[in-house]
Amino acid sequence: MKLNMPTLSACLIVKNEEKFLEQCLQSIKDLADEIIIVDTGSTDRTKEIAQRFTNKVYDFPWCNDFSAARNQSLKYAVGEWILVLDADETISQEDHHKIKELIINAAKEVSGFVLTQRNYLQSENDLQFGSVSGMKIKGTAQGESGLVPSKNDSYSESKNTAGWLPTPIVRLFRNEPKIAFSGVVHEDVSPSLAGRIISTSILFHHYGKLSLESWKQKWAVYEQLGERKLQQEQDYYNYFELGRQYLENKKINLAQEMFQKSIELKKDFWLSWFNLGSIYLIKNELDAAITNLEKAKEINPNVSLIYSNLGVAYVKNKKHQKAVANFLEAVKLNPEDAGAYKNLGFCFDEIGDKDNAYLALKKAVELNPELKRIIQIG
Repeated sequence: MKLNMPTLSACLIVKNEEKFLEQCLQSIKDLADEIIIVDTGSTDRTKEIAQRFTNKVYDFPWCNDFSAARNQSLKYAVGEWILVLDADETISQEDHHKIKELIINAAKEVSGFVLTQRNYLQSENDLQFGSVSGMKIKGTAQGESGLVPSKNDSYSESKNTAGWLPTPIVRLFRNEPKIAFSGVVHEDVSPSLAGRIISTSILFHHYGKLSLESWKQKWAVYEQLGERKLQQEQDYYNYFELGRQYLENKKINLAQEMFQKSIELKKDFWLSWFNLGSIYLIKNELDAAITNLEKAKEINPNVSLIYSNLGVAYVKNKKHQKAVANFLEAVKLNPEDAGAYKNLGFCFDEIGDKDNAYLALKKAVELNPELKRIIQIG
């Protein structure tokens, strides 16, 4: 640990995670200054495994609210920064230095960082809708399904998997009293972050979806929790939250209905406009996609993912100049977004601007060498 290195607390909530927990804790034991584990009722060897790595293992009665459990774990953290993981996730050893550099060099106005979750799958047949920020356009690394293949991947964590779906999530943030998770399921800390949120290229590896049957059981529980919460209180965020779960469960029309109702109750909640626009993008209803994504951009002009999805929509709509403008804004907001540089390069190439296409694609490969598989520069 470097001198003056900010301290880092790793916080997990667990229940019956003996299958995955040890590999998770092995992956972070040399990264975190402390590991905090909140157990919500394990009946297997989870707590025994946890106690091999930390003496900060606490019980918390399960109350059908993931945010409540997450926020309980935050109460025990003493580090200046918090890293949140699930038991079926890992951080590669080769990325430890990247995380340390982030928190050493973080400007005072930065509250948190977006990391990319790799959701590993055994087969393309296991695909479900999740994040829609990586929609396919000409030449992207994903196939038509959106699955990034594991073949020739540089990370050993992807071994014995067919590929992964990338999902950006805020998982690293400052330890401050006002920061807390919200949402009974698909809990999110980002609404409570007052400062800037910076996207990064740092990965964490998620293995829970390798067992599709187990994951389907979780989908059902998450959906039930969301529906129960909405019955209790029909507010904009509960509609939004259930919409995200329906989206995860491939119930696209129900998800669309939930986001529309969320907007009716709170017209300035950009996430509902963003997800609604992204659903229209999935459906290839491009005018509606652009209208809703433009509204999300109007409300919150500082989110690179909005510009990325707008860029995709404009490409599909054969409006390449507007696509270029949006991808340029995406990389301005997130200079480490290799995917946005790649899409920008392909757009420049489409309109005949070969010099800028070369520069953008070169930058994409510099940021993500895996893109050499689909990008030839010369």
